[in-house]
Amino acid sequence: MSESVRGVRAAPIAAVVVAVVAWAVGPIFVSSLSISLPTIVLYRQLIWLPVLFTLAHLAGDGFTRHHLAVSWKPGVFFSVSAALGFGSFQHTTIANATLIGSLTPAVLLFLAPRILGERITAQRVVYSLVSFVGVVAVVAGAESGGADSEHGLLGDSMALGNMLIWTVYFIAAKRARDEGTNSWSFLTGVCLTNVLLAIPWALITSDDLGSVTARDWMFLVLMMLIPGTTGHYLMTWAQRYLDTTVSSLITLGGPVMSTALAFVFLDQGVSLVQMLGGVVVLLGLGGVILSTTSVRTTKSDAVGTVDPLLNSNP
Repeated sequence: MSESVRGVRAAPIAAVVVAVVAWAVGPIFVSSLSISLPTIVLYRQLIWLPVLFTLAHLAGDGFTRHHLAVSWKPGVFFSVSAALGFGSFQHTTIANATLIGSLTPAVLLFLAPRILGERITAQRVVYSLVSFVGVVAVVAGAESGGADSEHGLLGDSMALGNMLIWTVYFIAAKRARDEGTNSWSFLTGVCLTNVLLAIPWALITSDDLGSVTARDWMFLVLMMLIPGTTGHYLMTWAQRYLDTTVSSLITLGGPVMSTALAFVFLDQGVSLVQMLGGVVVLLGLGGVILSTTSVRTTKSDAVGTVDPLLNSNP
C-alpha cells in the first residue's frame, strides 16, 4: 500500500479521534454549569453562531439558502439531541450518560448497510462487540455518586432519547457530506436552526437568563470552542471519507475518557471494573482502526495522491 493512500486513510481517522477527545470533555463543562438547561442550550448556540458564520465565509462556501435547505432538518435533530444530552449530564452520572449515548454504533451496524449501502465486515463486528463489552463494564462498575434512583432514571431516559435522535442526525449529516456540502456551511445552518428553536424555549421556561456568572460564561465558551467548533467540525469533515460504522465506533472511546475526567474533576468514583473495561474498549477500538482498509469515497473524491485536508470542499 502506497504512503499516499495511507495518508488519505489516516487523516480522517485522526480527525475522528481528536473529535472524540474534544467531545469527551463536554460533559465535564455541562456538569460544572450553575444555570438551567434551556439557558445553557440558548447561550451556547448564540455564541457559536457568529463563529461558524465567520468560518463559513472564510474557510467554507459561505452561507446561502441552499445551505440552510440542506442543514435545517439535521439541525432539528441536533437541537433535540443536544438538549437531551446536556440534560442527561445533569441528571445522572457521566458514566451512565456517555455509555447510553455510545450505543449509536450498535444501531448503525444494522442501519448503515440498508440506508447508506455500507459493507459491514465480520472482523469489524467482532472488534465492535469487544468494545461494547468494555463500555458495559465501564458503566456497570460506576458508582452512583449519591444520586437518587428517580433522578438517575430521568437522566438515563434523556440519554437514551439523545442516542436515538443523534443516530438520525449522524446519518443525515453523512448524507449531506456525501453530497459535497461544505462542513462549515453545514454546521452554520445546523446552529442557526438550533438558535431559532432555543430562543422561544428559553424565553418561556428559563428564569435565569440574566443570572449567568463569569464562571458559567467561561464554561460556555469552552463548550463552544472544544466540543462544539473543534469536535463537530472534525467529525463532520471526516464523515465524507469514512463509513459511519467506523467513525461512530471510534466514538466508543468517549465514555472511557469522560468517566476518567469525571473522576478527576467531579469526584465521581472509578472502580477497578471500570478501569479494566476502559482497557478493553481501547483494545477493541484499536482493532477497528487497524482493520479499516479503505475510506468511503464519493464521485467527487479523489483518493490516492490527494490529501483530503487540502480538498477545495472541506
